[in-house]
Amino acid sequence: MQTIERKSLLYKSEVEYADFCLNHVEGCSHGCKYPCYAYMMKRRCGIVKTYEEWCKPKIVSNALELLDKEIPKYKSKIKYVHLCFSTDPFMYEQEQVCDLSLKIIDKLNANSIRCTVLTHLEDIIMWGIFYDIIIM
Repeated sequence: MQTIERKSLLYKSEVEYADFCLNHVEGCSHGCKYPCYAYMMKRRCGIVKTYEEWCKPKIVSNALELLDKEIPKYKSKIKYVHLCFSTDPFMYEQEQVCDLSLKIIDKLNANSIRCTVLTHLEDIIMWGIFYDIIIM
């Protein structure tokens, strides 16, 4: 899987179920047949050019290091962190993505930060995940 680096990971959100969010993957391998809102937004912003490019996810290689820096900075302000607005953190047959998602949730939970997760429900059940998360 290709990797990218980011300058920051946590960002403020205005949604009612999470005051912060993170996206530790760019793209999604689900290849949904319906118009994908996340893909359309990323294409509109010039982050990806084609649907084929979108379907080859790139993992944020420095995600855990960024969290180590950002958790102390934002911890007092965070009630919930949402994974992820622009991808599925538990993509089917993407073990590297799922493993990083679990490490991120572990790190957040170890700092008493709760998470919400947007995923295809069967994926999270398949992985047998039981964390302090809310499945949206």
